[in-house]
Amino acid sequence: MKQIIVILLAMIMLNACTNAQEDSIKITDNSEDSKMNDIIKLNKPDFENKTTLMEAFQNRKSTRSFADTPINKQDLSNLLWVAAGINRTNGGRTVPLLGNIAIYVAMESGVYLYNEKEHSLKLKLSDDIRAKISSQNQVKKAPVVFIMTIDDSSFSLFMKKAMENEHGMDFYYGNQVAYSTQNIYLYACSNNMNTVVIGGFHREKIDKMLALDSNHHSYLIQLVGYKTE
Repeated sequence: MKQIIVILLAMIMLNACTNAQEDSIKITDNSEDSKMNDIIKLNKPDFENKTTLMEAFQNRKSTRSFADTPINKQDLSNLLWVAAGINRTNGGRTVPLLGNIAIYVAMESGVYLYNEKEHSLKLKLSDDIRAKISSQNQVKKAPVVFIMTIDDSSFSLFMKKAMENEHGMDFYYGNQVAYSTQNIYLYACSNNMNTVVIGGFHREKIDKMLALDSNHHSYLIQLVGYKTE
């Protein structure tokens, strides 16, 4: 009888460990045989949230402290979808976009690029670059660092000319990035998370690490993690 109980306990523990591994994102093998692991298909967005919009506004704030817990796959999926996912059959996004926003996700397991059409992540760097992103200590401690970038080539020539004549491209780039960061704020404060937008980061270094071309630049970073309480 004792042997049966021991076996059952071992099976339960093994199952729990397996589920925990599946719920986190880890890529440890970069060989040619594991290229399929370079693409991570995210969960479908979960729309079951009882927090009201006004409650979200009431709780919205910037916080620079995070629990030492990885963001689970469902929350990561939801965060990326609210930041710039597709919410209409015509390809419309959750944020207003004149061009395109490219969101990179820096975590312990590497840096990934969000593909909104497939709702997936593609591995771009297998290194943990969080400590290199900024001199601010909180950045390397955040489980997830969203790097918001804008590709200048995603704007039509006609639109770029009009925008440059009005306020300059940086004005509109900043607005586009702000829409995504605000959506992340509202999701985070509704789901037991802390978040903060940081402008003090090594922009040129990040652009180089991500191999962005001369028309593609990072504009803001946003840290996200679970609350410490």
